[in-house]
Amino acid sequence: AALEPIVRRRRPRKERRAEILGVATRVFYEKGYEVASLQDIADEMGIKKASLYYYFPSKEELLYAVLERIIKRGMENVNAVIAQGCDPLTRLWRLVARHNHYLGHNLVATAVFLHERKRVPLAERSRVLKNDYGYQSVFIDTIRDGIEKGQIRPSVDPKLAALSVLGSANWVYTWYNPDHDLEPDYIGAQFATMTVSSLASAEALRNWKSPEEAGPSFRAASKIGVRA
Repeated sequence: AALEPIVRRRRPRKERRAEILGVATRVFYEKGYEVASLQDIADEMGIKKASLYYYFPSKEELLYAVLERIIKRGMENVNAVIAQGCDPLTRLWRLVARHNHYLGHNLVATAVFLHERKRVPLAERSRVLKNDYGYQSVFIDTIRDGIEKGQIRPSVDPKLAALSVLGSANWVYTWYNPDHDLEPDYIGAQFATMTVSSLASAEALRNWKSPEEAGPSFRAASKIGVRA
């Protein structure tokens, strides 16, 4: 009997686009945006370079889409905390813990975002990085709310405190090694507790207890070792 012809189905546009973004993120991480080319990405996917233009008109727009996806996932992460409706100090603890947890499990995406967001021209930042500013605002508003409710010292500047917290947490990606270092949950809990301790009012620290939702992984330090 004659063999039936193989029918190849075109993958849905949304699925294919997501695949391209994933491969592009990895290529940008490995080679850097400036060195990486659309041909590199096409080769990784086993497709023709021209096929990429069907989804993205240029390497710049592909980078913007990569950054926007990373930010979107970060916003989904912090929005899950906001949805819990807890008091400001608990919300801040959870925000910092989740931020570090996400970072530890998404090192490649984090590195690409922190390295390559400076490539976005000033004229495009309000569009491409809109949610990044929104992400920072979640921390700023939480600290401001904590001040208004007496849980955080009134002398604290909400914006400076939020940028300091995020800056120190983001730096973790430069030394964290998932094969040898502490678990992301534990790192997140430690950063969260240090953040609360440094910003909370004396009265709040006497009466407030850190969340117990984390489970033992937040409390158990196992594999200790930091890369140089």
